[in-house]
Amino acid sequence: MTPQTGQHVKVILSNGVIAEGIVEEWHPNTVQLRSIDGESILIINKPTEDIMLIKIILEKPKEKADFESVPSVEEANEFAAHFQEVADSTDPYDNAGVKTLAQLRIELNKQERRIIAEKLKEHRPGIGSKSISRTYNYPGAVSSPEARRNQYGYPGSSKKPSTK
Repeated sequence: MTPQTGQHVKVILSNGVIAEGIVEEWHPNTVQLRSIDGESILIINKPTEDIMLIKIILEKPKEKADFESVPSVEEANEFAAHFQEVADSTDPYDNAGVKTLAQLRIELNKQERRIIAEKLKEHRPGIGSKSISRTYNYPGAVSSPEARRNQYGYPGSSKKPSTK
């Protein structure tokens, strides 16, 4: 089965690279994948030799009806403010009030977990962000001239104290 134009696919190449995109063209001798953000196109010249695995990503399945929708951050903040109001007005020695506070706290924690889980599901590193620059150094690598200087001067210098 070959992917159709417009389908979202992930391909694993023989060199271990994983490529993801929308199919622009899929022919026996060339494949073109447009990136998810639409800023680049990947061309694979020998797909029969280079592609080891193709994963076609279908539409997301509908969520169960009994699962509550994920609240927005504003709704969670409103709920937290309501919890604080109830906590301030409740007598700490009232058993029913403490149970109500406990139930509100449990619900508040559930909402926070759902928001965090949704953010983690939606996060795609590299999409919409500028290039991330990283610098790596070897252990013991020295960058400043002062740090490169040894006790006799610069490395390789012939100025050594005389033993006379």
